Amino acid sequence: MPRLFAAALVLLLPWFAWAETRVQEVRATASAQSSRLVLELDQAVTFRKFHLSSPNRLVLDLSDTSTALPSSLFNLDDPRISNVRAARRGNGVRLVFDLTDDFPSKAFVLKAQEGQPERLVLDVIGSAAEPVAAAKPEARAPSTPSASQVPRKIIVAIDPGHGGKDPGALGRGGVREKDVVLQIAKRLKAEFDATPGFRAVLTRPGDTFIPLSRRPQIAREQNADFFVSLHADSFPKDRRVFGGGVYALSLRGATSETARWLAKRENAVDLSHGVDLGDVEEDIRRVLLNMSMDSAIRISKQAGAKVIGEMKGVGRMHRRQLEQANFVVLRSPDIPSLLIELGFLSNDQDVARLTNTGEQKKIAAAIRRGIVKHFESAPPPNTELYADTRGSATATSKPSSYTVRSGDTLSAIASRNGISLSALRQANQLSGDSIRVGQKLRIPTP
Repeated sequence: MPRLFAAALVLLLPWFAWAETRVQEVRATASAQSSRLVLELDQAVTFRKFHLSSPNRLVLDLSDTSTALPSSLFNLDDPRISNVRAARRGNGVRLVFDLTDDFPSKAFVLKAQEGQPERLVLDVIGSAAEPVAAAKPEARAPSTPSASQVPRKIIVAIDPGHGGKDPGALGRGGVREKDVVLQIAKRLKAEFDATPGFRAVLTRPGDTFIPLSRRPQIAREQNADFFVSLHADSFPKDRRVFGGGVYALSLRGATSETARWLAKRENAVDLSHGVDLGDVEEDIRRVLLNMSMDSAIRISKQAGAKVIGEMKGVGRMHRRQLEQANFVVLRSPDIPSLLIELGFLSNDQDVARLTNTGEQKKIAAAIRRGIVKHFESAPPPNTELYADTRGSATATSKPSSYTVRSGDTLSAIASRNGISLSALRQANQLSGDSIRVGQKLRIPTP
């Protein structure tokens, strides 16, 4: 009987070999910030992804997958992917994407549901300001900066707390937290959008309910560099309690979040905007996750200290030092984040302040100044601010003019542009160091 069973199993092996996953269709889209490939599959698939350099390549290994692939996969018109190759790899297929630069990537699987097939999504991330035809290495002039070297804006995700069916804290006169924080969030977005080198996005632009865990996901989808959540507190038992506070994630929250991310393996592809940790040993993944979380908390604390310093100058603070707490909305291992309590709606003076247009503008400006000051001290590479403050090779030339922003000083502007204070004064016929917001300064060539 065992021999008969073994013989039957041998006869069945070819049938199992035929049950390979097939890539039925490939859809491709590209924007200025990223390229996305969606591989529609006839069944579930497991994959492995890694990068190679010299030249830059992205390798995607699909297990138990047929090499009969749609022709559209090999005819991409994409600024980041110059060529696609495929070959049999064990019992599956290996896809090699030749990249036009050292772009990071993310990959994840969307399960079949609601009439949609199983899908493998591949995102190649990086600015691509050049036309598609010019993105291929052979078509680019040697002196032209590569696509990933084109400076980008720093993106700040602003999260107005509560919303929709969740009004948040309630104050006298029917004041609702969800309304107050949305008003200030919109003013804060306008502040960032008017600041050179920055752009802001809102997790909710209107009165809608968004689950807490979804809010940092929205920031991640927008490739945000920083996340700030706005709230207002209430303490009816003692209406004398007043003022704002700034919070970063506590180490306790970091520990619990690391465990949650490790328990859900697909979360690993979201770390560090595309650093794939899915193929390494569990203990190594834990170390890398902890390093990512520690870095996010460290940056959050640095930025939080600057935000508190600015907020002290425009209003009363309940907590005059940065606090740390285990807020769900701050539990993002890859995005530095802060939660800002703007005041107490149970306090009449705070309510009057938080509902006043002029005071709202002051609060928004103070938060923006604090976050901008943090990024000015440590600008991310490949950003407009990095090129401006560090004289990066990504900047093709020094700016010929500069518009003064709130919080600027003449000496800081001179330092950022690599010129002496006296040269800046002379170029603008200034006898002293007084400047005004909105004033346009001429920046001389150093």
